[in-house]
Amino acid sequence: MKIFRVDADYDFWSLLVEPKDPFWTIPNAFQLQSMRATWTSPNFYPRDPVRTARGDFFNVTLGALGYSKDVAKSALGEIIGYSGEVLPAKLDETGEDIYVFNPMVCYNCLDRSATEARWTPDGKLAITVKRYGFHVDRIGDWNLFKIPETHRVAIYALAGRDEPEDEFYAQYLALGFKGLKFEEVWSNE
Repeated sequence: MKIFRVDADYDFWSLLVEPKDPFWTIPNAFQLQSMRATWTSPNFYPRDPVRTARGDFFNVTLGALGYSKDVAKSALGEIIGYSGEVLPAKLDETGEDIYVFNPMVCYNCLDRSATEARWTPDGKLAITVKRYGFHVDRIGDWNLFKIPETHRVAIYALAGRDEPEDEFYAQYLALGFKGLKFEEVWSNE
């Protein structure tokens, strides 16, 4: 089994909203809580469409993912839906529907004794992690998740435990989508 940190690939579009958009004032945004009641379906625009390419996934903010209708209609869209809240949005340039994934699955699976990290003074959050350790037996049914120690900034994907058609990482690669990077942070192989 392997665990990957899922990050935006900055060769592809990062999306922004207008500075006065209510998106920026949502309390506890992308912090393992439902946002549906305060979500305003924002209009996003690409930050730098000249030097970056359009992908299927978009960087919208740390700890969340934006993605296209093609992703939503694929097997990957179903996997995403199991792992959190899917919120509607628009791409200002074209008016097309896009989606923002608010991850809500969190597993207390970090093996702190095998993890090398710099911690906040209270020891609750990891500021930077040099080496990860995991208790994989603590990872539940969904293979796209957050962990308490980095829940504000990071999403993880487990690979090699389930059937490939049920795994976020395997489906992303198989379907040829663009816009994400996967950094292997742990392996028991």
